[in-house]
Amino acid sequence: MNECFLGVDIGTGSSKAAIVDIKGHVLCQASVPHKMSTPRPGWYEQDADNIWWGDLLLLCRKLLGDLRQPKESIKGLALSTIGPCVLPVDKAGNPLRPGILYGIDTRAETEIREIEEQLGKDVIFAKTGQDLSTQSCCPKIRWIRKNEPEVWKKTAKILTATGYLVYRLTGRFTLDIYTAIGFAPIFDLTEKNWDPSLTGSIMEIDQLPELLWSSQIAGELTQQAAELTGLPPGLPVITGTTDAAAEALGAGVEHTGDMMMMYGSSNFFILKTESLRPVRSFWASNFLAPGSYVLTGGMSTVGSMFKWFGETFPGRSVAEWENLARQSSPGAGGITSLPYFAGERTPLHDPNAKGVIFGMSLSSTPGDLYRSLQEAVGYGIRHNIEELEKAGARAARILAIGGASESRHLMQIVTDITGCSQNLPQQKLGACYGDAFLAAVGSNYLHSTADIGRWVCMEDEIKPSTANQEIYDKGYERFRKLYKSTRHLLG
Repeated sequence: MNECFLGVDIGTGSSKAAIVDIKGHVLCQASVPHKMSTPRPGWYEQDADNIWWGDLLLLCRKLLGDLRQPKESIKGLALSTIGPCVLPVDKAGNPLRPGILYGIDTRAETEIREIEEQLGKDVIFAKTGQDLSTQSCCPKIRWIRKNEPEVWKKTAKILTATGYLVYRLTGRFTLDIYTAIGFAPIFDLTEKNWDPSLTGSIMEIDQLPELLWSSQIAGELTQQAAELTGLPPGLPVITGTTDAAAEALGAGVEHTGDMMMMYGSSNFFILKTESLRPVRSFWASNFLAPGSYVLTGGMSTVGSMFKWFGETFPGRSVAEWENLARQSSPGAGGITSLPYFAGERTPLHDPNAKGVIFGMSLSSTPGDLYRSLQEAVGYGIRHNIEELEKAGARAARILAIGGASESRHLMQIVTDITGCSQNLPQQKLGACYGDAFLAAVGSNYLHSTADIGRWVCMEDEIKPSTANQEIYDKGYERFRKLYKSTRHLLG
């Protein structure tokens, strides 16, 4: 029998899944689009049943309809989802409200300050290796407790999107150790466990899920879940992780110094390090298996910014905008943009940062505008890379992945601005491909997550050109000064 493995990823704007055989060959794949709700400015939510669970069921039906071998050949299932996010559920595991999404949701700024004042920023950093930010779950949990008391009264567990789906499949409440870093300050980074001394002001410790490594088996598919999904009952369900970690695995991150650079709705990067390296600008974490460590960070908007631009100035396709940007020149006709259309994550950690388009004139063209946003992505990534290097962490190999990485024009701009080569993996599926590999490891058909090189090959390497280095260096200087000179105007 040709053993195979199912990987499912629930993303911000779509969900994808694939069934992959033991050698890494994709047997079938499927995707479905979905939306997120924005009930108020700065609030981003998704419905756990209609979107997360609904997409999972739809993808399973699609894949099983396309699989040309018995479904019993599927030997493991692993999931990844957007994260970290917050979903309160009752004793029966029913969602009590829509899930609150990751760092793009900025509702809990007041709660961030409250927790910092109560515990002290230095205490939080010493325990968790990071400062609180909009990426943190605990301020959002505190927000629910303060603002939705009827929801909180019924809350038995706080789950992530991955945890909720694993619960629906197995009946077990779990959270992977990589994603647990999002629960600062109540997750102890070194001990890899919950800290009961810090939980009381935020939640009760019995409201937290069980911590497991991403590649561990969380449970077996229940009879009820098997009937709904069409998958074999008893199928091992792996704990899984956040989409970015699965994306890193699917991109081929295996050695210290490997860095996944994900270009999706947002940007997220994961740099594999030899040890835990807590620094205030980024997020240090344990990775997918014992003894593996990473530094992570990212920009709030990339693909979502280009989507906004296309919707705000309709009438042209993405390909047409790209063509116009190619007709512009390095420096974007003198336009410098700030890509902070949903605040900014690393290294600024500024939820109030705003997008800026600066330097327009009557000679500015549509292509200049679009190219200025592409260059803004490059400048933002350069800022992160420089701060990483100041912290003593250097990327030996950058692996570019995600929908926006399919734009060679964008990839060349980023490469030229940063001066860093970018490798493009041959397999473009991303997180669901990494999930399938996790499923193979977790069900003991492959040895460890460090074996991902057996599946992933590189398609191309984009190398930097020095022809426009002076232009980009000056543009980067303007980029940095523009934020500093406009920040005070935002209140």
